Amino acid sequence: MTEQMIKEMTITPEELADRLCDIISEKGLGYLSEHPLSVYDEMLRDKVSPPLARSLLSTILADIHSDAEAEAKNSTKKAAGKGVKKLSQEALAADIRERCFLNAEIADFLAAVYLSLFSESNLSEWQEHALAGFRELCSEEMEYQYSGDSTWHANGGHVDCSCDVDLVYGIQDPDKALMLVGKALDVNPFATAEELCKIIEDELDDVIQNYLDDYVTGDSYYEPYMDDFDCRDAIEEFFKDNGIKLVKYECSTDQSDFESDYDYGRRW
Repeated sequence: MTEQMIKEMTITPEELADRLCDIISEKGLGYLSEHPLSVYDEMLRDKVSPPLARSLLSTILADIHSDAEAEAKNSTKKAAGKGVKKLSQEALAADIRERCFLNAEIADFLAAVYLSLFSESNLSEWQEHALAGFRELCSEEMEYQYSGDSTWHANGGHVDCSCDVDLVYGIQDPDKALMLVGKALDVNPFATAEELCKIIEDELDDVIQNYLDDYVTGDSYYEPYMDDFDCRDAIEEFFKDNGIKLVKYECSTDQSDFESDYDYGRRW
């Protein structure tokens, strides 16, 4: 970016920092590192000039934001001491120039953006709201429904089988449950309880579907008898491994008659 382009910019460092702050508050700081191009696209949608958006993207790709956050946190921790050297805009701008090959003017502008973004008030607010969704998850009981099907094939025919599961579950051991959703929280510590529920329930979908498939297709000579199907043990084992308790469980099943795989009415 040229000096003239910088002078013509209609956005201030504080305003750009606010836009980044909105993204982080919703999706977590890890979103910048995990999805830099998405951040770039959001900046363009917010009418940030393409040259400025590209310059910002270059700092994200160079991981400037992570270093700036770490320095800001370190300064905040030592704020009570005397002679603490706070995060310096001049030093940050020099780092941006060296690592991103940007000119002095835009480097100074982006350094001001990061100083505003990682202000003490923002860091304090993020810390306060981190893991709030997980805490909410641990305090509630969730309803879950599953409908699945599987087909047994043998002797030129097949039987279609299905099951419906309704249950209520809750978190019994937060430490174990945290291991299940921890990767998502590393990326976004502000993930909502609903988003964390989806992670658990996607895993539970696989547990039930795999158990249903094994039951239905386990014997190639005898067709399954769905009245005997019950996936409670599989669910409880998954829950036990992940610190979850089963509060309520219901399972209903159905199956078709044996049907031929051949269409005898077909004309060749």
